[in-house]
Amino acid sequence: MDDQALRERVEAQAAWAVEMRRRLHRVPERGFEESKTQRIIVDALREMGIAYTTERTWVVGVIEGALPGGTVALRADMDALPLEEPQGCAFRSAHPGMMHACGHDAHMAMVLGAARVLAGMREELRGTVKLLFQPAEETVGGAQPMVEAGVMNGVSRVYGIHVQPYLPVGTIETRAGTLNASTDAVTLRIRGRAGHGAYPETGADAIVCAAQVVSALQTLISRNLSPLLSAVLTFGTVSGGSASNILCDEVCLRGTLRTANADVRAMMKRRVVQVAQGVAAAMGCTAEVTIDTGYAALVNDEAEAARVMRVGARLLGEDHVVQKAAPSMGGEDFSFFCERAPGAFFHLGCTDPARLPAPPLHSRDFALDEGCLRVGMLMYAALVLDEA
Repeated sequence: MDDQALRERVEAQAAWAVEMRRRLHRVPERGFEESKTQRIIVDALREMGIAYTTERTWVVGVIEGALPGGTVALRADMDALPLEEPQGCAFRSAHPGMMHACGHDAHMAMVLGAARVLAGMREELRGTVKLLFQPAEETVGGAQPMVEAGVMNGVSRVYGIHVQPYLPVGTIETRAGTLNASTDAVTLRIRGRAGHGAYPETGADAIVCAAQVVSALQTLISRNLSPLLSAVLTFGTVSGGSASNILCDEVCLRGTLRTANADVRAMMKRRVVQVAQGVAAAMGCTAEVTIDTGYAALVNDEAEAARVMRVGARLLGEDHVVQKAAPSMGGEDFSFFCERAPGAFFHLGCTDPARLPAPPLHSRDFALDEGCLRVGMLMYAALVLDEA
């Protein structure tokens, strides 16, 4: 199919995709609580005659083409954020305290819109298209349990999109290699010995020790890591102590470790434990370190990232395809799909150029230009059909 014919098919489904996005926008739900969202998706697939399966709150749709070929997967995340949406939107969230402030409603609508296009051309479609509607991207991660359940079995290549308000509508952005960092949760429990605040020599102050541990850990970035590599170690909460005149006997610190390289990730995990325990011991305290493994780094396959950029340049124009210079330290569990098949994740502009700069993702003021849905649908359908 030539590009103009594909554009016409996408345009014919654009209004339907906008309506689907608005329906989904009205029912934002937390991770693994997306029951209403799941029902809307299932009803849409059934109406299109697309076979599907469900487990927990995820949905997997399957479009079988009439011609032989591989299996291409398209992923859309489903969950929303605990934010109160401002008044004024005609299709405002009907769930108090919840809002689609990260664009997942648009992601689902793009996949559904592309599915509607592809389902209408089964006779000329090669292979199979899998539609992966994934819960819990914002929280505990739904991609890994979906992979463990076998949704990636037989998949030849996989694609995902995330809207970005810093890019104008009609622009895409990606890069080969690492696009997003791994995300690990770090918990430190510094234990000392309580005593009277007037007689510090009688105890071991966990607060003073915790301060030294945090300071020492920050040197891991500057002194254990090459300046050419990236890592972030941030402690966002500190709790401990019971009174102003009592030496604190226990402090709990919670933070996040972000790395863009597997070797750096392993080194940082090892050194966090060594430094925390070593500093604590030197100050007469102990340190218990727990590192909970989070999302893996999202690594785009070189050939599939090149395919995205090539298809994007053909459809949108070369000046609307941006090669991202460096990885983001944000997390994205599309990484688990990329571990099972060659894949690429890319960013899609969602802001009217006249409104740049725009409020960021995860902001209650985030609002996208629905013109981006056409671009996402077109890119998804063209990537499925691309055989180069």
